[in-house]
Amino acid sequence: MKALKIILIIIGVLVAAGLIIPLFSPATATISSEIDIELTPEQVFSGVASFSGRDAWDPWLTMDSTAKGTIHSEPGFAGSSYEWDGERIGTGRMKVDSVELNKRIHSSLWFGELPDPSRIEWTFEPVEGGTHAVWTFSEETAYPLGRLRMMIGKVFLKKSFDTGLANLKAYLEANPPVIKWMKEIIIDTFSPVNTMVVQGLGTTEDVNALIGQFYGQIITEIQKQGLQVTGNPFAMYTDWDEEAGTFVLTAGIPVASPGKRAGDVLPKFFDQMDLVIGKHVGPYENFSDSYNQLEEYIAKNNIETEEMAIEIYLTNPMEVRDPNKFETLIAFPV
Repeated sequence: MKALKIILIIIGVLVAAGLIIPLFSPATATISSEIDIELTPEQVFSGVASFSGRDAWDPWLTMDSTAKGTIHSEPGFAGSSYEWDGERIGTGRMKVDSVELNKRIHSSLWFGELPDPSRIEWTFEPVEGGTHAVWTFSEETAYPLGRLRMMIGKVFLKKSFDTGLANLKAYLEANPPVIKWMKEIIIDTFSPVNTMVVQGLGTTEDVNALIGQFYGQIITEIQKQGLQVTGNPFAMYTDWDEEAGTFVLTAGIPVASPGKRAGDVLPKFFDQMDLVIGKHVGPYENFSDSYNQLEEYIAKNNIETEEMAIEIYLTNPMEVRDPNKFETLIAFPV
């Protein structure tokens, strides 16, 4: 009887501890880890928000060789999701709820069939030599078991987060992301404008050389005529011949007043036009992804557009050397 009494006392103490200790634990459990990565905030943000390469650095995916992930991407990252399934880590899903471009990512995280998600937040702050990244996990815990579970699990989660960030740093620095994404697509109205342009027949292979040649001619003539530049250089693509692989390229620069024709350089007035337009961020060589997003948006919203593509170059490559920071408006006239 004495032994039974001792056992009951011990059980009572354990039960009491299991009920009392969680009272001093916050209802919202939070785990956070941080690290400096020798890349720009744009690159680190893109590497995390796109889910690309996630299986190379995620601390849980890397410990389960059977795990398989599926990425569902959305323009602008918000709405993108990542699902996984593995023998050791089970199933789960993460969805990007909102982003503050190159600064912050808010996501929801579901484990298995649990109905209520945990919260994931990333922040990216520029520092000397790179980016300070902070990865935070938070979860609402139920009293008493949920709080007790999280009190015990916090130590292991913190270690996993530290490992994950170290993996992320190594992976991104060895595989710097090429920034290529399109900001919000909208329909906007462009005001009437005078321009100086050069037109010519081109192919995808010689377009870069042609644009450089045409802009050289236009700038020379603008200076000769004393015209004032009022906007960013642009290029228009029309009259595609799929069989021949050619199109008509019109390169131009907006000016304050009408100029005069001089050789291949001629004045051209564009009336007001409505454009379905998005901003491509990244190298010119990666325009195809943004064009695909724009065309998907047009088809999804049943927008009728002219057979003309317009690119407006917002970044001067002579001033900004990093192609990941190039910004270009890509548009189709409605």
